[in-house]
Amino acid sequence: MKTKGIDLQIGLILFLSLTLGMGNLLVVCANPSKNPVNPTAKPDSKLDPKAESAAKLLERGTAYIRLGNLPKAIATFRLAIQKNPNLTAAHYNLGLALAQTRQIRQAITAFETVIKLDPQFSLAHSNLGASQLQSGKFDLAISSLNQAIKIDPRLAIAHYNLGLALAAKKDLDGAIFSLRRALQLTPDLPETNYNLALLLQQKGELVEAIALYRRAVELEKNYTEAYFNLGAALMLQADLPNYPAKSSNLDSAVTSLQRAIQLRKDYANAYYVLGVALSRQSKSSEAIQSFNQAQVLFNQQKNFTWAEATTKQIQRLREK
Repeated sequence: MKTKGIDLQIGLILFLSLTLGMGNLLVVCANPSKNPVNPTAKPDSKLDPKAESAAKLLERGTAYIRLGNLPKAIATFRLAIQKNPNLTAAHYNLGLALAQTRQIRQAITAFETVIKLDPQFSLAHSNLGASQLQSGKFDLAISSLNQAIKIDPRLAIAHYNLGLALAAKKDLDGAIFSLRRALQLTPDLPETNYNLALLLQQKGELVEAIALYRRAVELEKNYTEAYFNLGAALMLQADLPNYPAKSSNLDSAVTSLQRAIQLRKDYANAYYVLGVALSRQSKSSEAIQSFNQAQVLFNQQKNFTWAEATTKQIQRLREK
């Protein structure tokens, strides 16, 4: 769209942060009533893991994850599985740990094993789908996530990841439907609000998208991408014919974009769009400063196409 000589291609710089949800650790054994474990326990380095039971190894592995020691957790879960190959919780937590360390193929194998041991374990189907989505296997992901929802229709994380998988397949209507369902089940997750807003913005439903972006930053005060896209959406709305609150929207857009830059100093796209917003407010000097910063960052990031576009914006402003 063009305004005051500025060619703003907001649609090309939407920050698509489709963050996968994986769910919580399973911190109980196959029979929790008989074999409870303590999810907050710390591993005892004096113990010999080879002498421990599978249940104790599961507990130790879970403690390692809570301490952030994923390699140690993975090794401990594998020892538990050696002791008891049918210990569902060990396979499941192993899958989560592998997914967190981006060992996606191995994570998929772990979740598939869980499903063989417990075909009705909805979270295992959900996390298998999430892992398949991460590996680009969108059709398999959709199938796994639908199975999770069939088992547990109220599993919000499965609806959420299904929305992401459908979005990856360019099924915007299906993705929006799934994310709406996830939002109904868990309305206070900023990622769900944000990703639903992104899809609605792509369809031109700006009023609802803006409301969802605002909800996302209300829930997560440091949500950089949500501030950026809120600013972009407000500018798109201000550009609508006969929109009555153009000035107010531009003020709000500038505030949102400045907040995004405050949170991420190297956010080239935010500097660029801020430059456009400032130019629309006839603040040419400030706009040029913002464009100059965007240009430096685009060049540093070797994004020469946008660096060239930024140069043109600066030239247009200086020619006025």
